[in-house]
This record gives sequence, structure tokens and C-alpha cells, in this order.
Amino acid sequence: MTSPVKHYRISCPSDHIVTVPATLLDEELICPQCNSRFLADLKASVEYTDDQTERAAYQWLVTAIGTVAVLVTAGVIALVSQLFR
Repeated sequence: MTSPVKHYRISCPSDHIVTVPATLLDEELICPQCNSRFLADLKASVEYTDDQTERAAYQWLVTAIGTVAVLVTAGVIALVSQLFR
């Protein structure tokens, strides 16, 4: 059984979304709606942009959790040091 071909959604210069098979990435294509020529660049795809946004959101979450952990630890240390004075 073969795996399905991965497709990417890429905007043409007129902002029409064109579904492009992975085999045609980095090729010059013609938009079927407006006949504009465009390069099927992976970094211009909706999927790539969504992936980058998801990665950035995850990184912010990890940073926020780490910051909260450090602040809570510092607060506990400060509280304990006040109790044993």
C-alpha cells in the first residue's frame, strides 16, 4: 500500500490558494484561476506557516512555564528563609 502524496496549499500572486503536490515544490506553476506564474515554494505554503506558528507558540509556552517555575521556587525559598530566621 502506498502512502498518499503530500499536498501543500500555496498562494499565487493574486492570493488564490493552489493545492500543490509535494513533487512539484520548487517548480514554476501557473494558477488555474488567474493564469499567474508563481514558484511553488514550501516556505510560502499554508502548512509551513502553520507549523512555524505552532512551534513559536510551543516555545513561548515552554518559556512561560519555566519562568513560573523559577518564580515559584524563588518564592518558596524566600518564604522558607523567613520562617527559619
